Amino acid sequence: FACPLFSASIHPSIHLAKNSETLLESSVEDTMKLTTILKVSLPILTVFMLSITFYVVSNLKSCNDELWNSDNGRSREVGMMMGGGASINENKHLPNTVNSSTRRHIISSDNSPINDSSDTTVMAMASGYDLETNKMFVGSLRKSGYKGHIILAVKPDIDPEVKTYLEENNVTIKFIKQMECTYTKEQKQDVGENEMNEGMDFDSALKEALTCLYPYPELKQRWSRFPLLRDYLLECKSCTGPVLVTDFRDAYFQRDPFGDNGHDIVGLEVFEEYHAQRTSHWLVDGPVRNCKGDKETDTFLGENHRMLCSGTTIGTREATLDYLRIMHGEMMKWMLDSKCRNHEMNGDDQSIHNYLFYAGRLPFAVAVPNRQGIVNTVGVQGSMIKKQYGGNYKMQKNEYQGADEDNGQWIGIHYDVTDKEGYFTNSDGTRSRVVHQYDRYGDPLDRWLDKQEGILW
Repeated sequence: FACPLFSASIHPSIHLAKNSETLLESSVEDTMKLTTILKVSLPILTVFMLSITFYVVSNLKSCNDELWNSDNGRSREVGMMMGGGASINENKHLPNTVNSSTRRHIISSDNSPINDSSDTTVMAMASGYDLETNKMFVGSLRKSGYKGHIILAVKPDIDPEVKTYLEENNVTIKFIKQMECTYTKEQKQDVGENEMNEGMDFDSALKEALTCLYPYPELKQRWSRFPLLRDYLLECKSCTGPVLVTDFRDAYFQRDPFGDNGHDIVGLEVFEEYHAQRTSHWLVDGPVRNCKGDKETDTFLGENHRMLCSGTTIGTREATLDYLRIMHGEMMKWMLDSKCRNHEMNGDDQSIHNYLFYAGRLPFAVAVPNRQGIVNTVGVQGSMIKKQYGGNYKMQKNEYQGADEDNGQWIGIHYDVTDKEGYFTNSDGTRSRVVHQYDRYGDPLDRWLDKQEGILW
């Protein structure tokens, strides 16, 4: 304590003594008050601090458990899909770590009830298809119980009957706009040479090849679906849940892709083709080798990985936007190199899709084995079965062996691709949610599908 100094005092010692006594009495009194306050408040303060500590620890554990369960649970699920105990960290086909990009997708994953698909989205390019094709896709999707968004891109001259049908089924229609490509002279020369080599009517083929989709005049038309679908998803503010980006013509739905006790979507899911189809196939190896060279191709694709289908991809909104952005960016690089453009090839988006995944450029993605996830890509196995009948759709009695079409069994049950009622199944025997590339099975399946009108679609 700083004692005040008194000026001009006859007996300064007396004043100092009195002040010291007063200060001493005050200090003792204050100390007793403080002791009383502490006796009362200390237990309260202790309880408060313990409560805060318990709350923080509990929430940290809950958050950690949520991240661990969402990631490691998915790891165990994919491990079982691979036929063993492999986890995300143990399987070289899957991300090695939950990095910042992956974690962002986990945190932004939608947690709505698993039977509610109202905030989810299914997207496709759907130009030029007739009413029956639209009914097969949209009709089967709605009949599955799907309540979410459907976004389809079509040309402005859409058939009025098709347009009415789509509107009645609450489809968001996006009109694409064609424009002349802004290719360089070298790019145009590549297009012309390729079309001439194909032996097509040069003028009409060249015009088509030099037509792009607005606002991407620098990107060939077949690739523009990636940035366009990204733009449409960004425009949809209520599309907050998981997203399915899919082909249109050769896909239909047997169950709600996201409802009906479906699993949580974490990050991005890419889907493997039938196990016999590998990245050594010309569709992937050829374009990647031409573009990236032998060394890079052998590094990323040299282990002959299972082929991934670029026709269907599922992810959280954030993961899907990132995937479409990354695909677009890589495609722009390929457009600038004559070794990469591939104007003469259809399906080379699958080359880029596989390259990006196996090169580690999609760290938030996992590969789902064939017949193990939401999408069942049936084309390769269908083509292999079909080849047993001479490589075409014409078969003895125009039926597959073991079929009983009168009772709904369009293909023999020994092929192990459908149940007894003709529905495609996953390897666990449950009906597949999404069937992709179904047209590879030909007439017998088409006849079965015709009989399902009003039931399946």
